[in-house]
Amino acid sequence: MQGFRKRFQRDLDKYVPALREHYLKRNTAMNLPTLPKATHLPKAEKRLTYREQEVAKGDLIYITKGQGKGKIVTVESYSKDRDSVYCSEVYQEVVVPKMYWMEGQQSHLLRIPLAIPRANFKLAAKDKDENGKTYYVVADEVVMKGVSYDDRYRQWMPRRFVKHHESVEIPWPTPPDVKEDYLSTSQDAVLEKSYELQTIAQSPLPKGVLSELRNPHSKHKKRVLSEMEARMINGPKMPLSTEQKIYLAKKAAQPEKKLSKLSEEVEDFIGQKVADHLNKITNPALKTHLEALSNVKVPDFEKTIKKIEH
Repeated sequence: MQGFRKRFQRDLDKYVPALREHYLKRNTAMNLPTLPKATHLPKAEKRLTYREQEVAKGDLIYITKGQGKGKIVTVESYSKDRDSVYCSEVYQEVVVPKMYWMEGQQSHLLRIPLAIPRANFKLAAKDKDENGKTYYVVADEVVMKGVSYDDRYRQWMPRRFVKHHESVEIPWPTPPDVKEDYLSTSQDAVLEKSYELQTIAQSPLPKGVLSELRNPHSKHKKRVLSEMEARMINGPKMPLSTEQKIYLAKKAAQPEKKLSKLSEEVEDFIGQKVADHLNKITNPALKTHLEALSNVKVPDFEKTIKKIEH
């Protein structure tokens, strides 16, 4: 299924940077201001292996910049497409329209995990000293040296050390347990081959069978159309009915609509209503959302204002 999606979806890696930026900007033009902006990380810059990522789910990180600065938090997930990590302790509030509310949601504000870029955190580890007191080690940089087989991951894992302090090793966290449920597939079903590889280079039909199934002397193989077939393709133009003519005549007789600017009294009335509503809002996230909306330019509104001025 993944190959099917890749075949028919856009591959932004093949776009030049300017065209890629234009495509992302156009697709997110109608997004709410508080939602995260769409970004694309080229395939050559993605970290696909544990050796390149240097971080996994369950690791401890020390946040050096942005929201949550100075905190040591646990990684909940790593995003290969953004080269960022997500933690449950660091989140942001976004405004969600009511049509997209989840079950049990009571407010327009929704908390979602905040993406922490790689430049904003450092890998950390927890240990105990001789007296049993817990302390944390924060690594400015991590180096990978050698590999060892990890039964928890069931693969060879690179070993992580603190740069310039190679005696300090940061072990990989324990991966989450995968529990089987009614949606899990049994091992016998996984190993059973239920498909055959097909390719356009080799037809699944034997030679000579197509000429038996198709009539080689069919009239549809000729590139000449008869007079009747040409008339069927190019149908006659239907005449207008009496009701249609009356409707078009009334529409042509109507005067052209003229747009006029609102009076000062109406503008003051609308402004007062908006101000009264804004004064009732106390949530900072919602205020930020409305502030961003006030700076958004609506093309249709600008066209209407130009028509009024003209």
